[in-house]
Amino acid sequence: MSETKQNVPVYYFLGLLESGKTSVIKDFLQNNQFAQAECNLIILGEEGEEELEDELLEESHSKVITVEDVEELTTEFYEECQRKYHPSSVIIEANGMWSAGDFMNLPLPEEWFDFQNIGLVNAETFEVYQKNMKDKFVDLFRYCELIIFNRCDHETRQQDIRRNVRVVNRRAQVIFESELEDFEEEAPELPFAKNKSTIDLEMDDYGAWFVDMQDHPADYDKKRVIFDGYLCSAYKDNAIRYGVGRVGMACCADDMMFLGLAGTGAPFKKLNHMNNERKWGKVTGVIHVEYDKNGEIENLGIDVENFVEAKKPGDTIVYFN
Repeated sequence: MSETKQNVPVYYFLGLLESGKTSVIKDFLQNNQFAQAECNLIILGEEGEEELEDELLEESHSKVITVEDVEELTTEFYEECQRKYHPSSVIIEANGMWSAGDFMNLPLPEEWFDFQNIGLVNAETFEVYQKNMKDKFVDLFRYCELIIFNRCDHETRQQDIRRNVRVVNRRAQVIFESELEDFEEEAPELPFAKNKSTIDLEMDDYGAWFVDMQDHPADYDKKRVIFDGYLCSAYKDNAIRYGVGRVGMACCADDMMFLGLAGTGAPFKKLNHMNNERKWGKVTGVIHVEYDKNGEIENLGIDVENFVEAKKPGDTIVYFN
């Protein structure tokens, strides 16, 4: 064996039982990149109805290890796999009931590196399972950069699903697949006209606007936006910080998060930052996008021109369902 360290890509597959993980893994193994590898190591956390056929495993030079419990996945276990198999790639099919944080944050052997995290969701059962197993989907959305909703039909609520995913992980790519010949993946819809120089949002438009702005910040640079939300101030790390926004709920009440922007402007001076004061009202401000020397977005914020305090409505939560 050469002493040169290998670069072994690790692929994580997340999803509930019967979500289609094994089908996608089979597609991977039939791809030339994997079929010609010296050794593909597959670590299975569960076995569904669909199996990896012996013939496919032999043709793709794949070895399979089955683990019964997430506690078996340790750095030492991975290092032993490296010594024993010297894999060209590693595919980990997680048990759908495992908590992703229990195994995806483990240090890997120095030869391995986290290459891609793929989430699989059965669109036929998504809404039912989401009501009872919300934490599993938040886990999947948070850790996966590619999320495939399969078995879609014409009733699949693509826009709602896309917003659910993006509020948890705005960088995730969402793909909808179907066996129906006339099925079409919908382009994201917006409930407001983003091509205007001033965008006046309705109360229920905030979530769609915030997600689209995170995805396409250049489209909003130097545009004036009017919306209902909080004007916030806080004193943290020996500095005064200002922001505007709303609180959103992606999947469940336990997964609330602040959907906001760092702010500047005279209206903030009226807040008591030492008490972390925030006020509800009508915000008018101009979005500004700053780029670094490589052309990457360095800062996305809002210059608040005007704020009119108002009585807070009974429900200010941003929902994505």
